[in-house]
Amino acid sequence: MLEPAMRLLPRLAAPGLGLLLCACLTACYDPPESPVRYVNKPYLFSFIPPKGWTVTEDKTEACQVSVEARHGECRFYVCVSVRPTEFLPTTSDFANCELVKAYVADTLKGFNVTCRPTTIQGRRSYDAIYLRRVDDGNGGIKLQLVRQTFLSRGKMLYTLTSYVFGRDEAELRALAPPCDNDITRAEATFFLHQPGSFER
Repeated sequence: MLEPAMRLLPRLAAPGLGLLLCACLTACYDPPESPVRYVNKPYLFSFIPPKGWTVTEDKTEACQVSVEARHGECRFYVCVSVRPTEFLPTTSDFANCELVKAYVADTLKGFNVTCRPTTIQGRRSYDAIYLRRVDDGNGGIKLQLVRQTFLSRGKMLYTLTSYVFGRDEAELRALAPPCDNDITRAEATFFLHQPGSFER
């Protein structure tokens, strides 16, 4: 009588052991942290900065709000400004890219500008890459490679910017901005919210 009962014991114990194991795994499991999304309610946009990066807001002469995400020397910016009436007014990608090139050259003092149409959230946007000469603060000039995405909505212009410095054009063309992958992933999370979406 004892032997059959001993054979039955593992079968009876197995469900209890399974439940115990599940409870232990649940207690020991740390779910991944939910990414923290930066939200700007006045200008209806948001993005997820890379983990550990600091996000600060400011207002500048050019931007109604300028948001910087930064980690050490790595940084990118979102600038919201009033869209110039002559900037991105058409549905023609060729015409708009020509206007982007003119805007970069005349207003931002960039040169060797390239432009290509792209989309953010299904909205037409324009990626520009160009060079600028910038005062290095010591009486010299340094070269800057700038990457910008321009997105318009109504009267507002949203500009996403990252850049890198180098000694000459050849070096800059071979370089990627610091933390380029982190910046690219963060910019991919950029989202424009609908008016009234934050009103509860």
